[in-house]
Amino acid sequence: MLAGDVLHSIFGMPQIAIIMGCLIPIVSIIASFWCKAQNVRSEHELKRSLVDRGLSVDEIERIIAVHSKEPRDSD
Repeated sequence: MLAGDVLHSIFGMPQIAIIMGCLIPIVSIIASFWCKAQNVRSEHELKRSLVDRGLSVDEIERIIAVHSKEPRDSD
């Protein structure tokens, strides 16, 4: 019974609202940085594959310019 009272006082409705109000922005910031990191990783993999294929610097620059102008898919 004592444990139930303690849990109820810690995780009551106002406390849950405060906790969620703090966690949602934190999670969204982390997700934003994760998305940016994945985009950088994807671009790096593209450049690596172009170098491995033996394309010239001019061809790689042209492909990267076209690739960066394409709209991103929001999956």
